[in-house]
Amino acid sequence: MPASNTTAVKQSAFKPSLFKKGAFKKSTLPQRMTGFTLLELVVGIVVFTISLTVVLSLIAPQAAQTAEPLRQVKAAKLGQSLMNDILSRSFDENSDKSPPFETCNEKASGCSTTLGSEEASSDDYDDVDDYNGLTVNNVGGNYSSFSYTVNVEYDSDLNQATSNDGDTYKRIDIAVTAPDGQVYRFSAYRGSY
Repeated sequence: MPASNTTAVKQSAFKPSLFKKGAFKKSTLPQRMTGFTLLELVVGIVVFTISLTVVLSLIAPQAAQTAEPLRQVKAAKLGQSLMNDILSRSFDENSDKSPPFETCNEKASGCSTTLGSEEASSDDYDDVDDYNGLTVNNVGGNYSSFSYTVNVEYDSDLNQATSNDGDTYKRIDIAVTAPDGQVYRFSAYRGSY
């Protein structure tokens, strides 16, 4: 008899009523509540498009302005690098470049009266006024489309109102032009010492 008992237990665990047709019923929600209508989808897409347009119209002008600080930094680096190069040169062609380092003001020959390059190549520039009138239209390399102009003149009273008023100081003016046409100006004085 033990065999029939196990069969009876197995049969009682099996409930065929669970598998009857209609035992698992669909949701009791009305049919119109189970999804979105076409009109609701179209309205949702229109609202999303309008909000996306507003957000992008606020972001787009910012993208154009993010390049401006980069141009300003590049122009500043170029101007400062060029100014450092010019200021590292001798004050005048007649100033000594080796000991005893007499300046042109201390010599009988005096300082040169003509400001401009005495050298054939810019690689040979050895004094400040050699850079006078130097213009480079496209610097190239990291500074592609940047250009600069250098102007050097005597300015011994240290103001721009009167130029060529003595030979103690030279004012160096550099104008760096960025690719967008913005001009950045740099000025410095080089004394005869």
